[in-house]
Amino acid sequence: MREDRRKKAEHISKKMISTYLVQELPESMSEYGLITLTDTKLSQDLSYMDVYVSSLKSWDTLTKYLALYARDIEKQLCKNLPLIKIPRVRFRYDTTHKDAFEIYQKIQELPESSWN
Repeated sequence: MREDRRKKAEHISKKMISTYLVQELPESMSEYGLITLTDTKLSQDLSYMDVYVSSLKSWDTLTKYLALYARDIEKQLCKNLPLIKIPRVRFRYDTTHKDAFEIYQKIQELPESSWN
């Protein structure tokens, strides 16, 4: 698949999955807070789509929870994406924000004299 088509499929998938999370899983807000879909990566052979998510609460169980809905999301992809092969959806936790916050906290703990 050409790179531009793959990027377009990732973009459409990201919008579709985001909408699905808001509309179909409103009960997840109480457990996980706001679930943010940060990125989607479609494999070259269209076998897998890694969906990167983050949340402020219960991040350690979020991907397992979302994996329960992967088949339903794959069915939605089948309806909305003109692909020969529908990829298997895998959820991955995006630690970028969590890591950045931890680094910020460590910097704040440093004594000011060490900044010079």
